[in-house]
Amino acid sequence: MQTARRLPSLNALRALEAVRETGSVSAAARRLSVSHSAVSHQIKQLEAWIGRPITMRRGRSVALTEAGESLARVVHDSFDAIRHELDLLPLRFARAVSISALPVIAEEILLPNLARFRSDFPGISLHISLAQTDRPKTPAPDVEILFRKQDRLLPDETVLFPGDAVPVCTPGLLAAAGNDPATAVRNGPLLTDEDSRMWTRWLPQVGEDWTPSESAQTIYFEGSFLLQKAAESGIGVAICRTATIARALSTGALVPLSDVAIDQDWAYTLRVAAGREIEPEVQIVTAWLNNVAKPLQSGNAPPTFQQRRKA
Repeated sequence: MQTARRLPSLNALRALEAVRETGSVSAAARRLSVSHSAVSHQIKQLEAWIGRPITMRRGRSVALTEAGESLARVVHDSFDAIRHELDLLPLRFARAVSISALPVIAEEILLPNLARFRSDFPGISLHISLAQTDRPKTPAPDVEILFRKQDRLLPDETVLFPGDAVPVCTPGLLAAAGNDPATAVRNGPLLTDEDSRMWTRWLPQVGEDWTPSESAQTIYFEGSFLLQKAAESGIGVAICRTATIARALSTGALVPLSDVAIDQDWAYTLRVAAGREIEPEVQIVTAWLNNVAKPLQSGNAPPTFQQRRKA
């Protein structure tokens, strides 16, 4: 059996973190409510344990070496993770069901439906966090809403609602283009997130009449959340997921410019952490999420561009 690797003393690591954050041994001593010599002793103990210097003299003060700075940063991050987990302990004991979702899903899908959930299930607590990427979080939450290509779903994932996307803009931007969708796209600005392939995939499907002019500007945003909010602010024309713009379309904040969609082979998926799927609270939450997603699934999609024109 492999033995666990030894670690330096906790007090020595705390002293190192304090020196890095306060900038001096004296200030670190005041923060830790110990003497100057106590902090110096802990740092010397740490250097003896490592076998290398992690501090250096700068005049009358002490600074961390590059190696010391690197170690202090890791120590701080580790202590921060412990502090964060301690802060979450009341939540753990409350048996809250944790949900991780992309920001655009949290704002457009989860938050508008939370009041109804609280009314229907007052005894169940939820912990909702934001996933800044569509990669699984570590450690895994109880429930994750991810964005996946449908042929790459993991065995424990199910499709929640489709990920297809269409071009949209504000009614004001469309009116400025003479209510002609092709002119709106040609004039721009075109908005895109880091997935810049969306416009290059969509434009060839609609023909040359939609090709943006050479003077049309492209503005890049980090993530689909900022992209959609920029479109709702009237900054330009964006290709957005039909599921996440359903509310904006229903209120008239955005209008679709075409029925031609891309990414029909992508989807927002639901993933439950292994072993948690048998918990009654988790089953209630997943059933709620599937019920919320029903209007966003095929057959209940927002009105298409052609349907709006006929209306």
